[in-house]
Amino acid sequence: MDAVHLTTAHKSTDTRIFDKEATSLADAGFDVGILAHDAPEGERNGVQFTDLGSAPSRTDRWWSIPKVARIAKQLDASVYHFHDPELIPVGLYLTETTDGAVVYDVHEDYSHVVTTREWIPNTVSEPLSYVIPKVERAAAKRFDAIVAVSDWIAAPLRKLGPPVTVAHNFPRTETLQPATERIEREQTHVLCYVGGIQELRGIYRMLDLLRVLRNRGVDVELWVLGAWSPDENHAQVAQFVQQHELEDYVQFPGYLDYEKMFQYLHSADVGIALLDTNHYKRGVPTKFFEYLYAGLPIVTTPVDAVSKFMPEEFCQVVSQGDAETAADAVEAALQEDHNASEMRALVGEKYSWEHESAKIINLYDHLLDENPRKQA
Repeated sequence: MDAVHLTTAHKSTDTRIFDKEATSLADAGFDVGILAHDAPEGERNGVQFTDLGSAPSRTDRWWSIPKVARIAKQLDASVYHFHDPELIPVGLYLTETTDGAVVYDVHEDYSHVVTTREWIPNTVSEPLSYVIPKVERAAAKRFDAIVAVSDWIAAPLRKLGPPVTVAHNFPRTETLQPATERIEREQTHVLCYVGGIQELRGIYRMLDLLRVLRNRGVDVELWVLGAWSPDENHAQVAQFVQQHELEDYVQFPGYLDYEKMFQYLHSADVGIALLDTNHYKRGVPTKFFEYLYAGLPIVTTPVDAVSKFMPEEFCQVVSQGDAETAADAVEAALQEDHNASEMRALVGEKYSWEHESAKIINLYDHLLDENPRKQA
């Protein structure tokens, strides 16, 4: 096998890992697989899955790490590409015990992420936020390459020695066409959100925005597309919805495959990203580009790393927690006639995964060429 992608914290069919990186590599002729929990049987998109079994809790997931190392070594890949900081020990083990190249794919600023996890006590999260980058950078020096999702995350990693490739999480557009069938709406207008469902990602801000718009007499509903964060209190969100009589105006379709997600987006009117500005100051959330590709104007809280990508005519920025101003922005977006073709073209020409995938393919070509054994 040319390469195997390893993850314990993501779904086996995670959009970045499966739909983008692994599928693009398979399309380019690489023999590639994914080792993950609850993986499907067999092959999809030319990608071979290996199942780790179920891990219903974090503790189960962490206990499975030695199993990941054992199976990964048995797969005898030329490149081991792992996606979670908890797998750093596995990466180090594979570096020492195999001839394969090891790639660390850094999805987030983990030193900051640990301070936002409700299940980690403050007495633990603060020391972890200090220790994690030190461990990460000490280990990364021994890997063959690093992949990062943004320039902000890549910057401190460039000083470590291994080559750093920035592969933005832009939409994979080549197989996506405007939906021929629309999702049926119950109200005149639709707001849509894509991503994990949790307070940091704005679930209460979105619901409060919906409440304000409904109180203003705007006939609107909200579609929240994505999986619930394990830390989020479903009952508390349901209580908020019931308290403000929003039951008939919000839908939670759950985690959707890429094509189905875009069917929802093409059927909506405005894309919403009311994210926590501190948590996402170094992130470049994919949803912004997915909204643009679907022809949706965007209403967002300030996200510093995204500002250089987003044209002002398509993206209105509102203060975090200001539902009235957000409602004004939504009403303005609903009244404007946006050029969906221009928005799609912007993503297709500059911000698509097709441009980013060439970087991953070039990295793999380099890693395999460096060591003739890895071409076997």
